[in-house]
Amino acid sequence: MVKSYRTVSELAQDADEIVEIKVNVQKTILYQEVPFTVSTVSVLNSFKGDHEKGDTIRIIETGGEYTPLDKQGNALPKTTMNFNGISVLQPNNHEVIFLSTFEGPQISGEVYVPLGVYQGRFKVDASGDLIQQAPDEEKVNDAANMNVERLSDTLHKLLRQ
Repeated sequence: MVKSYRTVSELAQDADEIVEIKVNVQKTILYQEVPFTVSTVSVLNSFKGDHEKGDTIRIIETGGEYTPLDKQGNALPKTTMNFNGISVLQPNNHEVIFLSTFEGPQISGEVYVPLGVYQGRFKVDASGDLIQQAPDEEKVNDAANMNVERLSDTLHKLLRQ
């Protein structure tokens, strides 16, 4: 069961890492016939955690574009799996993301996963405004109309407590 978040404070409290990132490359792996996308990202700014600007980290998400196989092992048409219509990270995406350490059989090494599947993901548009990557009914209440600078100020206040 995935935990649901209603506030930035809840996300910040549970996050191991809070980083502003740009997606470099990604690959999709299959584990028990379920696609998982592993994105390698560059850290542009760090708000919480051990990583800092210039670091590269990996993020795993359930879903993505993949080629399923039929029962005989033949390739079927390429398809995309999303949760509630929200896609996984995409190359060149610029986002602020709340992460927890991933532990699972799908991949080894240091890997992170977004909190709340997609609730911990915020796209950054050209003006620095944050766009929540969640359906309306699951959006983080106090993150509406927020930009990177306001989020940074909010996080500094929350994390000092």
